[in-house]
Amino acid sequence: MTNLINQLKKLKITGGIIWFLELIHRKDYLATKLDHLRTLKHGTVGREVAEMLDSKQYRLIPKFENHDLKHIVLEYEMTMKDEIKMQAYLIGNGNFTFPCLIFFSLAVFYPKIWKDLFKEYQNGKISKSIHFLTLDNCMELQLIDIKNEYGRKNNPF
Repeated sequence: MTNLINQLKKLKITGGIIWFLELIHRKDYLATKLDHLRTLKHGTVGREVAEMLDSKQYRLIPKFENHDLKHIVLEYEMTMKDEIKMQAYLIGNGNFTFPCLIFFSLAVFYPKIWKDLFKEYQNGKISKSIHFLTLDNCMELQLIDIKNEYGRKNNPF
């Protein structure tokens, strides 16, 4: 019963998106990679990604590893509202991919965050492009260094 309640909470928080992606990718192709990330030193990008996923009881999903990395570097929670805010940031940062635009379009269901979206967009515009940053290339680097280079900037907007 407790497991069912936890699953329902996860569905509510993420709008069912992570559940759907995990359903599509039933086989855990990246379990070995996640196990490796868990062995990295504390404070590294890879270890922080693994700890974030473990804390939510999520797994690495193929083609979404770099997305999880962006949550860590940009400090957005794994909730629907923060996901939409992150998409606004990424659009400002030059990411005009179809998935980014689709997730951003979900903002129509969250009018309370609309005022924040322009600020996130502006933050993305003034920050270094994070588009080509990959988990594979920075997993052993210190998270603080990556945040200093690619993280969100404090912006007066």
